[in-house]
Amino acid sequence: MRGKRVAAIALSKLVLIAIVAVNIYYGAKVILPIVGLGLSQEQLDLLKSAILIVAGGLGVNVLGNAVVLYLRDNLREKAFAVGNVIKIVGIIAVVLYAVSISKLGAELALLGGTVTGLVLGLALQPILGNVFAGILILTTRFVEVGDTVRIVTSQLPYKVSDLPPYKYFSPDYVVPGFKGKVAEIGLLYSTLLLDMGHELKVPNMVLLSSAVVDYTPRWTEKQVVYIRVELPISVIDLDRLEEEIRSVLKGFNVVAVDYTEQSDKDHVIVRVKLEVPHGENWRRAKSEALKLLLRYRNERIEANLPRYLCLTRGILCDRYAQGRP
Repeated sequence: MRGKRVAAIALSKLVLIAIVAVNIYYGAKVILPIVGLGLSQEQLDLLKSAILIVAGGLGVNVLGNAVVLYLRDNLREKAFAVGNVIKIVGIIAVVLYAVSISKLGAELALLGGTVTGLVLGLALQPILGNVFAGILILTTRFVEVGDTVRIVTSQLPYKVSDLPPYKYFSPDYVVPGFKGKVAEIGLLYSTLLLDMGHELKVPNMVLLSSAVVDYTPRWTEKQVVYIRVELPISVIDLDRLEEEIRSVLKGFNVVAVDYTEQSDKDHVIVRVKLEVPHGENWRRAKSEALKLLLRYRNERIEANLPRYLCLTRGILCDRYAQGRP
């Protein structure tokens, strides 16, 4: 029922566009001569081509939108890709057809083509560049609707946060770019839904010329998560720490446990590397693992409280001395 309604609305719009276009052309051809403003054959041909381009563009846009509405329930985001392909191919076909049926004189066409080509070539360069970039993105599947990607380019200013400093001990390599889900690949620009919930509209030329980190699993089967925790040296056994951490995180696929550096002379920063299969929520896995590590740190501090207070905090050292053998 919904599909029939969409088709009926689209058909009515197409008929309306056709009626308006025909009336404009024949109105200019029949009515203008009556009032003494008749057009030459070359001018009528030019008017016909202009009407075809405008009406055809509107019709193709209506058809593309109707296809998106019809397919959206089944294909979701990919319905927009199908609709955009129809729009791009349709507009190119309409323009080529309008030019092919034009009967302008050779001299007028040559002169007009030269002047118009120079003007339009400069004015429409970014527009045509984005259109053809969109065609390449769609045909080569450089990125696809539904992919989660990060765009890395100097044309989109991006700065990695470096403050406050205490949060950035032993930083891993950070890819400096915007990450989001590709929601639409349009004629002139593509839309990304960022992690923060905002929409980022990227010109197709910028997207095509950018480096793209694709987080959609086509070749890889897992993703890597790093967790850092600061531990007091006074309460841990440096030789057995890796074994204890693996025991604490026995429900996770722990790839490595590394001592990265000291935050000060009394604390060491330990980095734990986890592998999370694609399809699982890596943020939740990281959160649960960090929670277990923080609980482990608190337990080690409570079990060695006098030692921790004296050697790390520098207080109650008499209590620590009394407990030593």
